[in-house]
Amino acid sequence: MVADVINLQRLFKKRISYDIPQFQRAYAWGKERQWEPLWNDVRNVANRCLTQNTGTIRPHFLGAIVLQQGRPRTGEVMKRLVIDGQQRLTTLQLLIKATEQAYQRQDDNLRVQRLQGLTANQKSHWGQDVDNQTKIRQSNSHDQMAFQDVIRDQYNDNQRQASAISDAYGYFRAEVAKWLDEQPENRTERADALEETLTKHLKIAVIDLDEDQKPHIIFETLNDRRESLTQADLIKNTVMYEAKVVDDALKARELWGMFDADEWWRKNSPDDKLKRSHVDKFLYYWIVMRTLRDVSPKRVASEFREYLKEKIHEQSTVETITKEIKRAGKIYQHMEKNSLSEIEIFLKRVKAIELRVVTPLILWLFTSEVPPEQRKRSIWVLESYVVRRMLCGLTLNLNKVFINLLERLNRDDSINADSTIIDDLSSKADSYVWPNDQMLRKNLLVRPMKGPTRIKMVLEAIEMNLRTDKSEQVGRTDELTVEHIMPQDWEASWPRPESTSTRNEDEVESRNQYIRTIGNLTLITGKLNSDLSNRTWFEKREKLYKHSSLFLNKTLLDDAPDVWDEDAITERSKYLAEIICQIWPSADRFAESAA
Repeated sequence: MVADVINLQRLFKKRISYDIPQFQRAYAWGKERQWEPLWNDVRNVANRCLTQNTGTIRPHFLGAIVLQQGRPRTGEVMKRLVIDGQQRLTTLQLLIKATEQAYQRQDDNLRVQRLQGLTANQKSHWGQDVDNQTKIRQSNSHDQMAFQDVIRDQYNDNQRQASAISDAYGYFRAEVAKWLDEQPENRTERADALEETLTKHLKIAVIDLDEDQKPHIIFETLNDRRESLTQADLIKNTVMYEAKVVDDALKARELWGMFDADEWWRKNSPDDKLKRSHVDKFLYYWIVMRTLRDVSPKRVASEFREYLKEKIHEQSTVETITKEIKRAGKIYQHMEKNSLSEIEIFLKRVKAIELRVVTPLILWLFTSEVPPEQRKRSIWVLESYVVRRMLCGLTLNLNKVFINLLERLNRDDSINADSTIIDDLSSKADSYVWPNDQMLRKNLLVRPMKGPTRIKMVLEAIEMNLRTDKSEQVGRTDELTVEHIMPQDWEASWPRPESTSTRNEDEVESRNQYIRTIGNLTLITGKLNSDLSNRTWFEKREKLYKHSSLFLNKTLLDDAPDVWDEDAITERSKYLAEIICQIWPSADRFAESAA
């Protein structure tokens, strides 16, 4: 290992290509944390250059970068792999190019030529590779296009690539122009000071590694205490190294390009409490599916390394495994975007229940050789199991249940998946029981429904069940809201039975319980909900007749009693309970239909 502290002129003046390995993440520096502090430091040094002699100016230290010897082709520029410091190097190149562009606007051609030598190599040294033009070669294809647009003077404000690299260049271009134009009468002196600062007074520590060092491990170690590497970053590092594509962009895109090219994968999943990106979340579910273990989200990359080592020992290859990951990734992306029509309703209901632990099992069903009819039935079985448990107030912490089920499904591929799932879940007892019809009916009569999203999901399912192929199609249900027929604030307009002459707290609490059971709930539009509010039953019934076209309300009104009280709620709960038992059958009914 060799270390040296040099200025940017020595760093970039060489005929060199600093290649960012494929295991590196995309450019991620931003304005507040990195661009502004860097520019403030550069501007302060430049201001000192205006008032002090060159020999007395204290240089500004920018930190360290770690490089490793690369292998250039004959006649090409030198090669260095950037093991650590790619964000810093890229940002400095954008700053230098922004300064060059500011000089270009003033026809300051000599300074332009000098700075061009710091951002681009001469054509005679490109060899057979045009990408040797830039001093830095980005590994991320999106970053590469944006970076090349800047360095090759093809940047256009109206047509620029939407990327952090373009944003950084735009920021520095504006700040440099602003500083140079602060004192128009001293513009030449300020231009001298800024060029001197960029070339001589910014120092960086360069550490050159031996060729036999493992670059991806060095990278992870160096980044361990800084901007955290995601689990996806670490897994990509392992894939790139094990596949020996540290500097092979084409093969890297083949292996992992699907996750780098589509920005959706890097965005945070909106419903994830851990604020993970889509790719991190997917890889978590995938490793659970493959290892059959309840993996900690912080140990996904470690588990992946162990899994990869085991599979390679079994004569598998990293290429085979990444191919499988990509296949599962496409399924997962369709799931998240609700574009998997086969299970669109199921996914919507699972999200309403907030039960994502079933995802590894769904991925297994779509990536294994399960016939479509078996898969469809398997998903119906899973839905019935979790919805019945939710309606009975039983725990939905089912990680262990589904991992054990996956283990059983993996043991014998010849077993029919749907039959295996029915058999496994129906054998559960105690805290993991699959509620039968009797248990479900009992709970629906007395148990308050909880969670507006969950309640709405159940009521929507009932509405769909009530409709026939002759009924009009229900459009978007986003505007529908849950309505309490007897309002939660009932005491003013909904008197208690005549036998109760004085306020009885037990009776009040009993009524409050009834109000939240399934029999007292329906769906209406938000506008109608506001209008109904705490109106009397007579007024509500008239408005529902006039405005609601839902079958859920049609059946309510067809058999509606003159008095809406606890007895009426109980009767409607019984009626809706029977429909719910049809929508989500019991284990016995599934077993009977399979026999």
